[in-house]
Amino acid sequence: MDGDYHSVINERLAEFSLAGSHKNVCAILSCCQGILSTPALAVIYTAKPELIVALLSHLCWSVCRQPEGAMTAQLFEVIHLALEHYLKLQQQQANPRRVFADMTGHLLQPCLVLRHLLFGGTWTQAGQGQLRQVLSRDTRSKIDTVLRSGVFRHDLLSSYKEELLEQHQDNVKMGVLKSLLTPMETVTKRLVEPDYIKSDLRASVVANSVSLLYRLFLDSYLKEENQFLCFQALPRLFGCLQISHLQEGQMETLTLSDWTTELLAVEQLLNSVATTNIYNVAADRIQHGEAQFHFYRHVAELLINHSQAPVPAWFRCLKILMSLNHLILEPDLDDLLSSAWIDAEVTEFRAKKAQEVLISTVFQTYARLRQVPRLFEEVLGVICRPAAEALRQPLLASGPSMALCACLLELPLSQILDTWSLVLEKFQSLIMPCLQSDTDMALKALSLSSLLHCVMLNMPSLDNSMPLPIIRQTQCIMERMLKELVEPLLGLLMDFWSSESELWQQKVSDSALLLCYTWAQVDTTLSLHCSQYHSLAGPLAGAALDVSALPLLLPGVETQLWKKVEKCIVQSRSLSRYCLEQLYLQKVKRTLMRTNSQSKEALQTLRDDTACILDSSRDCLSQKTVVAWDRQVSTMNESTYPVAHWHLIVSNLTVLIPYLCLDDVKYLATVLLRTLPANKVQESLAHGEPYITLETVSTALLHSPLFPEMQSLHSAFLMCIAAKCSSILCSGAHGDLSLISEQFPWLLEKDYHTFMSHWETKLAKVGLEGVEPRGEVAQNFLSMIKNGFPIKLDEEQLKVLLELLQVISTLHLDSLMPSYHVHFFFLLFSMAISTLEHCSSPLALQYLVTCYRLLGGLQRGRNARSVFKVMYVSDIFEVVLTSLLKASTEFQVREDDSDWLQLLQVLGMFLEQLMQMLIQVKLSLVLNFGKITAFLSRCSKGASSKELKIQSLRCRQLLLVALTKLCQSLGPYVKERRQLLEASAALPELLQQAMMQMGAMLNLCLVPGTTGRRLPSVLLSAVPTLLEVDLSQCLRVGQPQISQAVDTDRTLPSHVALYQNVYIQLLEELPALLGNTQSFQAALQFLTLFLLAPELHSKESSVFASIFHSVQKVLTGPGIPAPVTQDIEPHLEALLTQMFEAGTTEQFGIILQSILQGLDISQAWKSDQQVVLCAIRLLSLLLKCPLNGEKASLLWRTCPQIVTALTLQHREACQEQPVALVVVEPVLDVLAVLLRKGEETISNPHHVSLAFNILLTVPLDHLKALEFGSVFQKMHNVLFSILQCHSKVMLKAISSFLNSFNILLFSVMREGRQKDKGSMDDLPVVLECARLVERMYSHIATRAEEFTAFSPFLVAQYVTEAQKVTLYPTVKNLLQEGIYLILDLCIERDIQFLRASLQPGARDVFKELHSDYLKYHKAKQEGEKRYTA
Repeated sequence: MDGDYHSVINERLAEFSLAGSHKNVCAILSCCQGILSTPALAVIYTAKPELIVALLSHLCWSVCRQPEGAMTAQLFEVIHLALEHYLKLQQQQANPRRVFADMTGHLLQPCLVLRHLLFGGTWTQAGQGQLRQVLSRDTRSKIDTVLRSGVFRHDLLSSYKEELLEQHQDNVKMGVLKSLLTPMETVTKRLVEPDYIKSDLRASVVANSVSLLYRLFLDSYLKEENQFLCFQALPRLFGCLQISHLQEGQMETLTLSDWTTELLAVEQLLNSVATTNIYNVAADRIQHGEAQFHFYRHVAELLINHSQAPVPAWFRCLKILMSLNHLILEPDLDDLLSSAWIDAEVTEFRAKKAQEVLISTVFQTYARLRQVPRLFEEVLGVICRPAAEALRQPLLASGPSMALCACLLELPLSQILDTWSLVLEKFQSLIMPCLQSDTDMALKALSLSSLLHCVMLNMPSLDNSMPLPIIRQTQCIMERMLKELVEPLLGLLMDFWSSESELWQQKVSDSALLLCYTWAQVDTTLSLHCSQYHSLAGPLAGAALDVSALPLLLPGVETQLWKKVEKCIVQSRSLSRYCLEQLYLQKVKRTLMRTNSQSKEALQTLRDDTACILDSSRDCLSQKTVVAWDRQVSTMNESTYPVAHWHLIVSNLTVLIPYLCLDDVKYLATVLLRTLPANKVQESLAHGEPYITLETVSTALLHSPLFPEMQSLHSAFLMCIAAKCSSILCSGAHGDLSLISEQFPWLLEKDYHTFMSHWETKLAKVGLEGVEPRGEVAQNFLSMIKNGFPIKLDEEQLKVLLELLQVISTLHLDSLMPSYHVHFFFLLFSMAISTLEHCSSPLALQYLVTCYRLLGGLQRGRNARSVFKVMYVSDIFEVVLTSLLKASTEFQVREDDSDWLQLLQVLGMFLEQLMQMLIQVKLSLVLNFGKITAFLSRCSKGASSKELKIQSLRCRQLLLVALTKLCQSLGPYVKERRQLLEASAALPELLQQAMMQMGAMLNLCLVPGTTGRRLPSVLLSAVPTLLEVDLSQCLRVGQPQISQAVDTDRTLPSHVALYQNVYIQLLEELPALLGNTQSFQAALQFLTLFLLAPELHSKESSVFASIFHSVQKVLTGPGIPAPVTQDIEPHLEALLTQMFEAGTTEQFGIILQSILQGLDISQAWKSDQQVVLCAIRLLSLLLKCPLNGEKASLLWRTCPQIVTALTLQHREACQEQPVALVVVEPVLDVLAVLLRKGEETISNPHHVSLAFNILLTVPLDHLKALEFGSVFQKMHNVLFSILQCHSKVMLKAISSFLNSFNILLFSVMREGRQKDKGSMDDLPVVLECARLVERMYSHIATRAEEFTAFSPFLVAQYVTEAQKVTLYPTVKNLLQEGIYLILDLCIERDIQFLRASLQPGARDVFKELHSDYLKYHKAKQEGEKRYTA
C-alpha cells in the first residue's frame, strides 16, 4: 500500500469539512472504516500520533461544519473507531506535554463542538433511531474520556498547581516538563476563541463546555488536599461565560435563550461545588482569606443585579448559593426577596416550581438559624417600600405559603410571637396612617393581612404545658391586634364607605374581614387547647346559654355594626364575602360548644347563621366554572370565589346539615349534581394539588364515606338524580302522557316526598305473599313493549343518561330504605327497557350494560325483596327478555363483539341474582319457575320461526344465557331437595324441560368452524351447566352422581352428539382460550364432567391421554400471567384430580415420565424454556392433588430424580445473564411444596440437602424491588420447609442452613440501607422481607437445644454485616427484634467470647446491640415473668 495513502484520505476529508465537497466522500469513509477496523492496516495511522490526530480533527470538523442532511451514519462510525484508536495511543504516550499540545491544538475545539451537537440531538435522521442513540451516547462517552486523559492527565497536576496556586518553585526538577505549562490558561483561550464556530452556536458550545471541563477536572484531581485547587479552576472557567463580563460593561444585553444556556452552565458549576464539598466555610476563612466566599458573592451580585425570573435555572443558582452559605446572599437579602419573590413575575410552571424551592430554602435556612424575625424585617421592608402594588402578584400563593407553613412548624413559639408582633408594628406604623384614599397602601395592607393570616393560623397552638409568660404574651398580642388593628380597620371601613365603593375601600374591606376571621379562629383554637388563655369572646363552655350569652361574630363589635358591614359588602364576590362566611361558621361552632346549645333560642340562631352562609352567594353557584383555586386567601378573586365558597360549605357539611331547612338541602343537592364533572375526561383534566375546582370538590364529597351518613342530603341527592333521569325519559315520550302517568307514575310525579309516602303505603299493605295482585305493573310493561315502548331515546339523551348513571354507580345503593329502593329499581328498569332510536350500537350497548349492572347492584341491597311486593320475579324476567329480544335485532354489531358479550355477561348475572333470591326466600317457586320455563319454551320454539322474529343469532344467545342461568339456579336446588327426599314432582319436571330447551338452543348457537360447527367462547359456560344437569337427571334417586363404570340403570344423556362435538372442539382450542379466563374455566369444568361420564367416551381414542396432551399444550404456552395462573389453577387442579382418580397407575406413570422429560437438563441446553416451565407447572399441580396407594408410592419413588432435575435446571437458570427468574421462582415454589409434602416419605437426606445447593446459588443482588421481594419470599419458604419438616437433615447440614439464612439476612441489610438518593418506594417490600427474617429467627430460637452452640456465630454474622450499612430505622427494628431472640440463647461465656473476638467496628455495634437488648428486651421479659404463674 502506498505510504501516502493516509495523506490522500486526510486531504479529501479536509475538503469535505471545509468546502462541503461530497465527491467520493462515501468511498473515502469506507476506506477509512476498513483501515481502522483492521488491526494490520490501522498501523498506518497509529504508527504516528500526529496522523490519527489529524484524521480525528478532520472527521470531527466534517460533522461540525456540514448541514444536518449531509451527515451519514458511516461518518459517526468512523469517528467512533478513530476515537478508540486515539484513546489507546493516549494511554501509551509517555510525554504528557505532547498529548496536551495535540489535544488543545487540534482536537479540543472540534471535540467540544461535536459533543455539543450530539448532546443537543442535532443529528437525528429518520430510521434506526435506537442505533443512532446508542452510537451517539457511546461517541459522547469516548469524547469525555479523550478530553479527561488528554487535558487533565494525572501527570499534569503539578502544572495545574503551579498555574492556579501560583507556587513557582525555583530549582525544582520538573521531570518530563522542561518548561512551565499554563494548561488552564491554554484551555480557556482555545475555548473562547471567536472564529472556530458559527456565532449562533458559540455561546451555547462554550456554556456547555465550561461545565463539562470543570466536571472532568474534578473527576481527575479532586482529593481532600486538592479542594482549593479545584476551586481555583472555577473562576477561570466561569470567566469564559458571557455573563461574567456583564458588570465590566463589555456586553449590554443577552437574549432569553442566551440567559437560559448560561445560567444552566452556572447551575452545573455550582452544583459541582455543592455535591463535592469543595467549599468549607471555616477553612476558606482561616486558610485562604475567604477567596471562595468573595467569588460566590461576586456570582450572587451578578445574578441579583440581572434578575431573570422567567428562567428556572436563575432560581436554582440562588438556591445553591443559599445552601452553600446564607451569608453569600444576606447583604442583598432585600433585593433577593424582591426580585425572586415579592416583585417577581413568574408564570411558567417550571419557573414557579424553582421559585418555590428557593423560597422554601430561604425560610428553612433562617428557621434553622433562628433568625426568622430578621428575615421578616426584610420581607416587610420590601412590601412596604414604594412600588406599583397593582402589578405585584399575590404575596402568598400556594408555593410560598407552604414554605412559610413548614418554616413556622420548626420555630419556637417565642420567635413566632416576635414575628407576629413585628408585622403588627409595621402595619400600625407604616400602613394604617396612610390607608385613606390610597390604593397602593390598601393593597399593601391586604398583603400584610394575608401574611398575618398565614402566621397566625399555622403557628403551634398554646396548651396547658406552655410557660405562663408565653401564654400572657400571646394574650397581649391578641388583645392588641383586636383593639389596635382590627377595630380601627372596621371603623375606617364604616366611616368612608360609599354606595359606589372605590378600589381602596374594597381592599380595606378585604383586609379588615380577613383579620376578623383569622382572629376569631385563632381565639377559638387557643380557648379550646389552653385553659389559662382568657378569650375576650368569653368562655366556650360552662355557663348556661341564654339569648344574651349568644356569641357575637367578633367581641366588642355589636350586631348592628355587622349589619352595616354586610350592607357594605353585599355586592362583593371575593375575599370579604368569604371571610364573612367564615365568621358565621366560627359563630356556629362557638354556639355548638356552649352548654345547652340545643335550647330554642340557640337552635334558631344556628339555623339563621347556617342560612346566612348558604344565602350569601347562591347566585355564584348557578353556573359551572372551570377556574381553579390554590386554597390561599391571598389569591382569591371574583373568579375563584365560587370555588372557595363551595369548598367552605362542603368542608363543613357535617356541622351545617342538621340546621338547614329542607329547601336548603335540596339546593345543595342540586348544586352538587350540577357541579360534578360531566365525564371521565373532564375529571382527568382537573388541576393537580393543591388546586381545587368546583368539580374536584363535588367529586370528593360524592366519594366521601361521610356522604351516605348525611341522610337528608343523600336522600335529596338521590331524588335530584331521579328527577333529572325522569325528565329526560319524559322528554323522549311519544304518545299520550296521561297514559304513561297512569301506568308508570314514578316517571311523572313531581312531589317526590308525596310519592315516597305512596310507595311506603303500598309496600305496607302488601305482605310477602300479599293479596294485592302484582301482575298489573308487569302487564303494563309487556303491553307497551309489544306495542312499541312509548319512551324513545336518541343519542344525545342517551349520553346525558349515561353520565347520570355513572354518578349513580358511585352511590351506596345497597342500603336504601324500601321506598327509595323500589323507586330506583323501577326508574332504572324503565330506563333499561326504553326504546333506543338512532343510537350507535356501542353507545346503546354501553348504556344497557350500565343499567343492568346498576339493577344487579341494587338487588344485592338489604331491601331487595321489596321489589317482589310489586312485581313477580317471573314477570321481571319476562319483561327483561322481551325487551332485549326486541332491541337486539336493531344492533349493528357482530355476535362476538366485546360490547355485546359484556351485555350478555351482565344480563346473566342480573337474572341469576333474581332467581337465587327467589330460591332464597322460597317465593312461590313452582309458580315463578313455571312461568319462566313456559316463557322460555315459547321463545325457544320461535327461535327458528319467521313469525316471532327471534331467529337471529343474537336472540338465540340471549335465550341461551337465560336458560343457562335457569339451569344453574334450579339444578342445585332440585339436587339438594332430592338428596333430602323433599323434592316435589313439579320442579324436576321444569328442570327437565329447561334442559331440553337449552340443548336445542345450544345446537342453534353453534357456528361453522374449521372443524365443523363450534360454540363462541362466551357461551362455553352453558355446556358444563347442561352436562351437569343432564348427568344428574340420568341418575336414579339416591344414586351417587359420579360412577367410574357404566351403570346399566342409568340412561344415556340427552345430547351425546353435542357433548362429543364440544369435547373435540375444546381439545383443539383449549390453549387459545387461556386469554379468556371465564371461558377457560368453563372449558375445564366441561372436560372434568366429560371425563366422569364414560358413556360419552369414544372407543377409538383415550380420553385420559387426549385431555392430558391438551393440558400440556396450555402449560407450555408462552408467558402465562400470574393472575391468570391463579384464576385457572383450582380448575386445572380439579381436572387433574379427577384424571388421577379415574386413570390407571400406568397412565399416572406416563405423566411422571413426561415431567421428568421436561425437567431434563437437555431442555435447558436447547433453550426450550417453555417445556421446562410446563413440567414445573404440571409438577406443582400434581403435588396439590390428593394421591394415595400405588400412585402416591410411585410419585415418591420418582422424587429423587425430580429433586436432582430441579437442581440442575436451577443452576442453568442462575448462570444466564440476566438470571432467568421465570425458571428460578417456580423451581423454588415447587421445591418448597415437595419438601412439605415429603416430610414422611423423602427418606434419603442427600435429596433434602440438594435444596441447600439451590438456595446457596440464588442471586439476590441487582434485582428490582418487586423481583427481590418475590424471590426472597420463595427462598424463605424453602428454608422454612426444611426447618419444619426435615429437622434431622438440617442438623447434619447446619452450616448450609446457616449460610442460606445469612444470604437472606445480608440481602435484607443491603436492600434496607439508607441511600443517598432515590425514593423510599421500595421500603415496604424490604420491610416484608425483614419480617420474614425476624420470623425465621423466632423459629430458630424455639429450637434452643439444636442452635444454642451456634447462637454466638449468628450474632457475630449479624453485627459484622450491620457495621457496614446504615439501615432504615424500621428495618433495623425488625431485625433487632429477631436477633434479641438469639441473644436469649447466649450464655455469659458467649457474650464474653463475642466481646473479645469481634473486630473493633463490629465490637462497637455489638456493644450497642447488647445494651439495647438488656434495656428493652430483657427488661420486658423480666417484667412479664413477674405476672406468669
